Amino acid sequence: MNEPKPYVLLIDDDEDDLEMFSSGLEKRGIKVKTFESSTKALFYLTLMTGIRELPSLIILDYNMPKINGQQVLLLIKGDPDTKDIPVVMYSTSMRDTLKTKLLEAGALASFDKPWTQQEFNSQVEVFEKLSSSFIK
Repeated sequence: MNEPKPYVLLIDDDEDDLEMFSSGLEKRGIKVKTFESSTKALFYLTLMTGIRELPSLIILDYNMPKINGQQVLLLIKGDPDTKDIPVVMYSTSMRDTLKTKLLEAGALASFDKPWTQQEFNSQVEVFEKLSSSFIK
């Protein structure tokens, strides 16, 4: 019998960050769907509801053009079909007040983007554990 594998939706307008994180997660056996646009990601989530498996985790950049990460988080948490998907926020720099605001809005956790390879490896490991914890 095959165990279900984690499936992560990664939303970030930075191509390098998308590639780096998706590659790191895929090397750990996690299926990753990436979006460089929050509007495209929201459209995808809306379309897939009821048709395909929802992700076990959404990793969302805060600093996004047009619709920022907090707005996307509120839309995800305000939709009955997606409100139960855990969302992890990350950004180049997050103040504690912003982290608190995102947690209050429904984020599972919030992180600063890593600056070193060791920080990156640790963050990918955390994302892996979180995505595995929420497989349905």
